[in-house]
Amino acid sequence: MSKDLTTGGIAATIFELAWPTALAMSLQTAFRIADGVFVGMIGHKAFAAVTVIFPIFFLMLGFASMIGVGCTSLIARCIGGLRREQAVSAAGHGFALAALFGVSFVALGLTFQRALYRLMGIEETLMPMVVEYGTWLFLWAPFVFVGEAAGSILRAEGDMKTPLKIMAAAVVLNAVLDPLLIFGIGPFPRLELTGAALATFLARVFGCVLIMEHVLRGRTGVQPRFRGFRPRARTLGSILWVGLPASINHVIMGLTGMVFIWILTRFGAEAVAAYGALARLNGIVILPCLGLGTAVLAIVGQCVGAELFGRAEKVTWRAVLYAVVVMEGMGLLFFLTPGLWPRIFVREPDVVRYAAVGLRVTSLSYMFMGASIVVAAAFQGAGHGLPALVVTLLRLVIIAVPAAYVLSVAVGLTGFWIALAAASVAAGVVSAVWFKAGTWKRPSRL
Repeated sequence: MSKDLTTGGIAATIFELAWPTALAMSLQTAFRIADGVFVGMIGHKAFAAVTVIFPIFFLMLGFASMIGVGCTSLIARCIGGLRREQAVSAAGHGFALAALFGVSFVALGLTFQRALYRLMGIEETLMPMVVEYGTWLFLWAPFVFVGEAAGSILRAEGDMKTPLKIMAAAVVLNAVLDPLLIFGIGPFPRLELTGAALATFLARVFGCVLIMEHVLRGRTGVQPRFRGFRPRARTLGSILWVGLPASINHVIMGLTGMVFIWILTRFGAEAVAAYGALARLNGIVILPCLGLGTAVLAIVGQCVGAELFGRAEKVTWRAVLYAVVVMEGMGLLFFLTPGLWPRIFVREPDVVRYAAVGLRVTSLSYMFMGASIVVAAAFQGAGHGLPALVVTLLRLVIIAVPAAYVLSVAVGLTGFWIALAAASVAAGVVSAVWFKAGTWKRPSRL
């Protein structure tokens, strides 16, 4: 059943929604750490191959987030405004979009992946490993899209615990299969990098089946209807109005990630592996902020639907405060002990040295990163996806990419890390100022 997020204590409501999401993502990240350790044991080239695929995975998440964010925002606003039939229609449209994008991603990915890797400047000695892992990535895409569509219903209703349970089950399966398939333990064949990809594929399918079973058996307040379904341009437009900017955010991150790897290839596979280690560590750091952002999106969505703008604003700034405190603490820890953490994934001295420098530099920008994540979610919940997109363009396209190229040429690899940190600081400041201006209170397209 749907929860009323327009009443109750602010701190209690935020944490009630945030902790299950943060814990679910923590479980997934804990597995990724273990997965990274296992892949790193194969060798730093295998780790570099997975790093190459990471931006493409971000592209896939970008299109999936278009469905997830757009549907969550629309369904939450419909629930807050007591428009139940519109919420049901939005859920059905979400599944239609998921099927379309899932199949398209598989077809295009398998057809053009080699050309894409060459465009990224991947050396031929690394190409077989990249293709090996990338093929499985494209095959699990439909399950990611459908799972995101189902999850949007639960998030909009304020049910964060069911996705946590499903994520936990999928992570456990992935964690069990990973060493068995990578190293060939017992009766299982030794598949190495293919084993890591196959384990993730099977876990994704398992998680998708579980969440679809939950939705289709009538355990949610909003029930999608497939019989006699007809797409409506207005509903699709409402989803895309919020979801497309969020999608473009991820697409930009994925594309700029490819550019970053192109820049780093000048410094060798060790620099690419260091970037991969840093990306995984940053993924750990932002987990609380992602949980806070998910909570803020749902709460702000229902509050805006009920025209409770004051509560929406208070919730956002309180969540920003929590994010800044957590991120500042993690940033201080990483700044003081930068050489310790990359060793979780890699042991080669050059890779550890490169990653340690990057961690010390980028940790200075963590609190700004946290603020921008939470504020972006607030804009999306209010039905205004454009500000988050503009801030991402500012951070990555206008600042990070040009600065990373110029500074890496002028200063070396340290210049690359400085560019990333400066871009995060700018994004945090601009996000906060823009939200304070109050443009999100204007009516959005519904």
